[in-house]
Amino acid sequence: MHRIFMMIVCLVTLLVVPVRASESVLFVADRDFAPYSMMVEGHPAGIDVDVLTEIARRADVPIKIECKPWETVVSMIKSGECVGATSLFKNPEREQFAIFMDAAPVHVSDYVIFTKVGTKFSFRTYDDLRGKILGKVAGVSLGEEFAAARADGRVEVREYPDIVASVRGLLEGEIDGFIGNMDVTYALLKPMGMTSSIVYLPKKIIEDKPSYLVLSRASELEDKDALINTFEHVLAQMREDGTYNAIAKRYLFRF
Repeated sequence: MHRIFMMIVCLVTLLVVPVRASESVLFVADRDFAPYSMMVEGHPAGIDVDVLTEIARRADVPIKIECKPWETVVSMIKSGECVGATSLFKNPEREQFAIFMDAAPVHVSDYVIFTKVGTKFSFRTYDDLRGKILGKVAGVSLGEEFAAARADGRVEVREYPDIVASVRGLLEGEIDGFIGNMDVTYALLKPMGMTSSIVYLPKKIIEDKPSYLVLSRASELEDKDALINTFEHVLAQMREDGTYNAIAKRYLFRF
């Protein structure tokens, strides 16, 4: 029995031993995803960026993080131009080119419908959205229920390249509302002084949707499994010891 216990201890130790690299490995992040990832005074910043930086420091893995447009982030993961990315929502299509560190999310997101004050409408079920035009960022998956409502015509959707374009579409009357990540949208609206003129409807499109650190399947990094095991273990430690919340609190009051 003691021998079996020691074998288990040795195995766990091997799984979480720090992975060392001779040179920095490149991770990319969406530059327009504040407060999770963005550029601040010419440098990558945000919750996901700071969390990944601390994970790599504790794991003794030299990394470099670059913020890119979302389309470039996805392209680099697919091609293997980067080792990984700070956060992606998981779906079967993306699992074809990305390995998800899904033992624990790097953050969770709520998606809601934003409208102009004075033009709010009821949203209890998707039937309430008939006749409305909603904006969303192209490429963002909003779940099976939303996809079904869109497919059967209950929801008419206009896609935009980013949240800024969605806000512009709302203000210019192109759409009745837009669906956005609650934290990301408020991070954009606050410096614009628009948090009292654009509001969100109570019912959520998506609640607590997890986003994960990923590795590119196409990258030339050796022993990806060892890096994943180490990073997942360190992220779990950071959540337990309060480091994660301390980082998030720099950017979000709800932590």
